[in-house]
Amino acid sequence: MALLHHAVILIILQLIYETKADFTPDFKNFLVNNFGADVEEKLARRDMGEVGSFGGKESADDKLENQPVVFVHGVSDFAGNKMKGTASNFVKRGRKWSEMYGTTYANGPQGNPLKFLEYSMKCEYVKQVRALIVAVRLYTGRSVDVLGFSLGVPISRKAILGGKCVDTGEYLGEPLTKYIDTYVGVAGPNHGIKLTIRGVGLPACALAVIPVCSNINGLYSGICPSTSRYLEDINAVSGYEGRYRYTIFSKSDQFVGYTVCGKETSAIDGQTQQFVYENQNHDRILSETHDLQAKLTLEHKA
Repeated sequence: MALLHHAVILIILQLIYETKADFTPDFKNFLVNNFGADVEEKLARRDMGEVGSFGGKESADDKLENQPVVFVHGVSDFAGNKMKGTASNFVKRGRKWSEMYGTTYANGPQGNPLKFLEYSMKCEYVKQVRALIVAVRLYTGRSVDVLGFSLGVPISRKAILGGKCVDTGEYLGEPLTKYIDTYVGVAGPNHGIKLTIRGVGLPACALAVIPVCSNINGLYSGICPSTSRYLEDINAVSGYEGRYRYTIFSKSDQFVGYTVCGKETSAIDGQTQQFVYENQNHDRILSETHDLQAKLTLEHKA
């Protein structure tokens, strides 16, 4: 009976942890003590409610069995939505919650289905993601895996690359490459986007008239071979995303598209391997490849 009682308590604690989306007290204390309360608040995003962030050990004695993973969400989303769902599937496949981390940049959809048009790859978003990667590296003492989805791919790539922000000129620092073991980019618009409407691909950012299509820090593309300064920056060098670099994308992605100016837009120059699917849409390419994502980060093979 004692063993059964103990097992029930563990299950209840696990369920409680899975439903909350905030840093654990142990990680909060680490952030405050090492980076300051303002940084902890910025990364935790408690202003977003229960979906602002996740990650951390339950106690200092909690030992990681695998490398931690930092998840970077896409437009009009929160850390506690698609990325928390992806993290929970990693846990089902053998990872621990203390190895899963995420923060919310920007402010989600705010009840507006067209909010994504106002997104761009601002320096403040890049700095926030970079700060989390650095903090998780120092907190765990382990190399970090990074998984980006959609706009989270170019944002996380710049966070790792460092250098100067294209919109503000702020210096981020040297590349974080030596701290990243595995990088996985899922459905990332690395060379711009091409909407697919009724099977017809249309350049979506050929004009820099809205923030998401900015020719400075947006996805401006389609007037071949010109792209935004941001995309030029992250694609100017290769191999910096980590020791192992993988991309996962679909030929039927209705938002990002497949090719832009003759390039597979979700591919990364110098990648270790790419995995291309035929019929998955933008969200399904994330949700239906959890097994592959987990295996790539754990075993570096499909």
